[in-house]
Amino acid sequence: MKTQCPNCKSRFNVGQAAVGKQAKCPKCSSPFTIEPFTEPPAANPQAAAPATEVPAVKIPQPVKEAVTTEAPSSPPAIKEQKPQPSGTKSESKPVLPKNVFVYLWAIVRIIAGVLGGLGLMMAIRKGAYSAVITTFIAADVFLILGVVIELVLYYKMWAVIQDDDIPPAKAVLFLFIPFFNIYWMLSMLIGFAEEYNSLIEQRSTKIKALPVMLFVAYAFSSVLAAIVITVPMLCVFVIARRLHGAFTNYAQLAWTALFFASAIAAVHFIAYILVSINTCNAANDLTGELKNSR
Repeated sequence: MKTQCPNCKSRFNVGQAAVGKQAKCPKCSSPFTIEPFTEPPAANPQAAAPATEVPAVKIPQPVKEAVTTEAPSSPPAIKEQKPQPSGTKSESKPVLPKNVFVYLWAIVRIIAGVLGGLGLMMAIRKGAYSAVITTFIAADVFLILGVVIELVLYYKMWAVIQDDDIPPAKAVLFLFIPFFNIYWMLSMLIGFAEEYNSLIEQRSTKIKALPVMLFVAYAFSSVLAAIVITVPMLCVFVIARRLHGAFTNYAQLAWTALFFASAIAAVHFIAYILVSINTCNAANDLTGELKNSR
């Protein structure tokens, strides 16, 4: 099919599918709409000058580059985002959720304490050995779960401040080194409070500092609880049969030791609750501060 440029009157061949589409004249580069060209009847054929005919030329995809006459569609409406006022807490997911590191830990340790006390009383009264062992196993399961929650807390709180001297993995793994872990427990927990306070002081933020003395109390209570409660509870299957004899032959000493262990457990419980609340708040506040400053 032939078509003609309305500007320079040049004619060339196009495909039938190009009718009605936009193209550029290959001779004068003027845009035009492709229409079939019909040879008009000449009044004087002898006087009519032959029109210049351009050889057939392939049009390189003119349709895709054509300028359409349709009105551009209006851009989608953009919701205006109000800037978050400074000083407000970030609505993002907390780094250290209290539901896990405070409330869940408290429930787990209470269950472990109740089951451990029940197993101890059954052993003292010479209850069925199978029932004593089953109770102690259940107590140990909850005790280990509580320890795992504490270890995860240590890992995440050191990950928040990103200290080069004590990476998160080191803070946790050094606690499994016998005897050295006593020193490391004190150094790691107290050091976290000091490093955190130093960090927020350098950044000149209004975030509340951590109470270092609370971390000191928690560190010492954790060491005592591990020695007096956690380790004996994990080894209780070895001494389960001897508990009744201890309370029978050394009643006063045995009850004194039980009272001392219970007091340490209570102090460690309260200290951890206070430390975990402060640590969760501190880690979440610092993370929100870092996000807002970017």
